[in-house]
Amino acid sequence: MAVQNQFKIVSSAIRIANTTDQPHRVRLKALALLIAEAFHCASATFYLADEGERQLHLKISTLVPDEISDCRIPFGKGVAGRCAASARPLRRGTSSLHPHEPSIGTERQIDAHPIIDGDRLVGVLSLGLPGDLPLDETDRELLQILLIEAAGIIRYKRSLDSMNKRLEEFYFLYRISKAMLSTIKLNRLVHLILAALTSGTPPLFDRAMLFLANERTETLQGMTGIARTDGLEPSDGGPHAPAPDALSVSDEDIAALQQTEFCRLVKATRLPLDSTQNPISQAVLDRKLVHVRNPRREHPVDRSFNRRFGGASFAVAPLIAHDRVIGAIVVDNRLSGRPLTPDELNLLQLFTNQAGLAAENSILYNRLEETNRNLHETQERLLQGEKLAAIGKMAAGIAHELKNPLVSVGGFAGRLKKRLPADSEEWQYADVITREVQHLEKMLTDILFFSKRTTICYARCSLNQVIDDALAVVAIPLEEKGIRVEKRLASRLPSVLGDCPQLRHVLINLFTNANDVMEPGGVLEIATFPSQLDGNRAVSISVADTGKGILLEHIHTVFSPFFTTKETGTGLGLAIAHKIITTHGGRIEVRNRKDGGAEFTVTIPVSP
Repeated sequence: MAVQNQFKIVSSAIRIANTTDQPHRVRLKALALLIAEAFHCASATFYLADEGERQLHLKISTLVPDEISDCRIPFGKGVAGRCAASARPLRRGTSSLHPHEPSIGTERQIDAHPIIDGDRLVGVLSLGLPGDLPLDETDRELLQILLIEAAGIIRYKRSLDSMNKRLEEFYFLYRISKAMLSTIKLNRLVHLILAALTSGTPPLFDRAMLFLANERTETLQGMTGIARTDGLEPSDGGPHAPAPDALSVSDEDIAALQQTEFCRLVKATRLPLDSTQNPISQAVLDRKLVHVRNPRREHPVDRSFNRRFGGASFAVAPLIAHDRVIGAIVVDNRLSGRPLTPDELNLLQLFTNQAGLAAENSILYNRLEETNRNLHETQERLLQGEKLAAIGKMAAGIAHELKNPLVSVGGFAGRLKKRLPADSEEWQYADVITREVQHLEKMLTDILFFSKRTTICYARCSLNQVIDDALAVVAIPLEEKGIRVEKRLASRLPSVLGDCPQLRHVLINLFTNANDVMEPGGVLEIATFPSQLDGNRAVSISVADTGKGILLEHIHTVFSPFFTTKETGTGLGLAIAHKIITTHGGRIEVRNRKDGGAEFTVTIPVSP
């Protein structure tokens, strides 16, 4: 075979290679057509190599209508794959072709030539020859020149791909960093971090999990996880910017995430913080990214973790903030089966560096909020103490000045009622005096109770029984108003150590207030259930009414002394209830219900 007009062919090849305003696939297709025509071949096909995966993954062929198409030819398979593996020219019959190598059936021999750029194999040129004659020395020299031009086009493609990949990485990090810095809520930030790692089309990773380190208990606790299950496609190994909706995190998104099966599985996982037992601890303690290619064989083997999460290849990146490891992010491609590439792992490392700083800022902000809240509570306690001191002095004075006169007035008014006819006007006057004296005596009693130090006589109390006792006291007022009582009392409720009469006093006050704010025919809902208070066992009582609720400007002052919205109230009922519960080491809270009415929740520790 002797190629005619070699100068014209070389000139055309150089012109094609230098037409940089055209995409590489267009130039390689034009070069393949030129080679096929020059060497009188049935076909000419360029295969582009993926050295990391050791396979030919793209092809540009005169036999394929598309300018470029995917293929998967491992090194050492087929004619082109064997040429790539040896990096030497190779001639074989068509029976040796790989299924991904195109042919039209008229070829008798396949000539494969490696495309070398420097010392790197970047591709293979495969020629379908209709005859058995080999290329002569002149043809081989010409083909080498054409392969040099092809290598230049492929080098330009790789440089452009590398630059675009870097730009995508920077864009990805910029967008996610901007989004992470826009929130200081830790739960929102965690969701944002994992959503960014599993968003995009195709996603960067199929699944992402967050584990936080607890140095005190020496464990890694799973916090949350996101699995991408829709629209999975094979990736080309490049980074992918997060989808716009991945950066918009709502409370509904977070709540929905917590209910997914995968997230619940992650949250139920606790690992020992021991590098000899699991790779995640290894990454945390060594402070470096760990890529576990075969979890079932690579040491250390964590069989329990593999059973839970499928045993696919995964990577662990430690979450470091201000030289302190706070946890780790675990990613894998369990759903698509796609291997983790070095570029993706490098991007994961850069990403976790940004995420660690954002998480540290969030943690510091939460600590600042907690400190501010504690300071505010301390200030309120000081103000409450000052109020108590003032009330104590005032109560002592009132008791001294009013108690004896009130007893005398009430006593004489009562005597008058007994001597006067019940239907007389004078009897009505005496009755008004008697009732007002009783009201003043109750106010005085409340003030004296609130101002003095509360003494608790501890005994085991069944709160369900205390509720029944309190309801018996207010039964008549509830019946007169037609209030229906609905009870949902836990059957196996632990008893609490407290003062039963005082706790009954609290519930009587709450039931009475609920009765006062409801229209006739309302519903009083009472529930008990086990709970926790500051990490300790506790019991909670919920008292809800169907009234109009509490005004927002009043909801933070309902437990303040002398605050009342009733015309005849003393403003001390809820303040006394608050004092009794806090003295028991408990907590009383109030909120407005969505469907109307207010709900008070009393939480009392099982043991103070």
